[in-house]
Amino acid sequence: MKQRLFFLDNLKTFVVNLMIIFHIGLCYIAGPLTWWYVLNPDLRVEMTYWILITDMFIMPMMFYISGYFCIKSLAKKTGSAFWKDKWMRIGLPWIAGILIFAPIASYLIPYSRGLCNDFVTYLLNFYLFNPETGGFGVYYNHVPYWYLGVLMVLYGALYFICKAKASFVQQVSFNKPKWWFFLLIIIFSFTNSTVIDMITGDEYLWIPISYLFVIQPSRIFLYVLYFFLGVYAWKHHWFETGGYVPSVGKWTPLLIVSCIILPWSFCHSPAYVSSPLEFLLLISATHALLLTSSVFGMLGIFYKFFNFTNSILGDLASNSYPMYYCHILFVFLPVLYLVPYEMNPFLKWFLSCIVSWPITYIVGKLLLKLPFFSTSKKAKI
Repeated sequence: MKQRLFFLDNLKTFVVNLMIIFHIGLCYIAGPLTWWYVLNPDLRVEMTYWILITDMFIMPMMFYISGYFCIKSLAKKTGSAFWKDKWMRIGLPWIAGILIFAPIASYLIPYSRGLCNDFVTYLLNFYLFNPETGGFGVYYNHVPYWYLGVLMVLYGALYFICKAKASFVQQVSFNKPKWWFFLLIIIFSFTNSTVIDMITGDEYLWIPISYLFVIQPSRIFLYVLYFFLGVYAWKHHWFETGGYVPSVGKWTPLLIVSCIILPWSFCHSPAYVSSPLEFLLLISATHALLLTSSVFGMLGIFYKFFNFTNSILGDLASNSYPMYYCHILFVFLPVLYLVPYEMNPFLKWFLSCIVSWPITYIVGKLLLKLPFFSTSKKAKI
């Protein structure tokens, strides 16, 4: 029996908990996202620096880990058993999330701005419908539950690929990728960012393509890429004894340099470039370098230093998915409460984190008692 890859549990735990404080941090960044749930009146560019860095790798890493375990699951389970597990663990929580919890969380957008204090009016005129256009409401979104919907689509795509070609679900010979493998990933990321930004003009645009699916055009193809990179990693025995493991020594320097260059490029390079196109190309290049180096760099770092478990790590790992699921209902309430107070934004952010994280942790532990989340306990093994 192969040993559980504890470093992937720990990496997912790290990413989910980083996401929680990241979402709170978005309330305090300079050049704010106008559609974000709560915005503090005093904004800081320093907060923007680490938000820009963190934003690049959180979801690609989540999709990578999901792809790795999805193909592994398909190799063990029949079609009916596979889908029963995925609908119980992902599909039903996704439907419940977009029907029940997303409207509640999104209500904070107009409420925090004093635009609508009546929930029914918000639901009918701002969320589900737009009386002026007849389409989706201006605040319609899926908060974090969009991820679960996209995952179900990717699960379906991988399932049908494996049905069409039975050998696809089998592992192949050990393979250590060449340098051009990662160069192609960087080129794809660069091209995606450049082309999509040229088309939409907004890197942070979200589009509802139905009431069931909301996507971010600038990122969706990257998520598909990293999901199937996770599949590729499992098929080629990455992280197994004798298999490929990203080198900490090779990826970490590029990661550090990228973390320095990206915030500078985004916040300060407009004063030095001669055209919007040059700015776009620079941002796309730094995005691609940071994304690639952060994903593979952290895979290497966590494999080397965190491929173990204990009572604390096991507990956090088992609770990571429930915390991801419920955090959006709690993280903005302390931010909203602190808005009228004049104090350093970093202090507000810190206070909001230390208030909302324990609540999210406790609610996550309660969710583990439900059948949708109970299988997460296996991370304690």
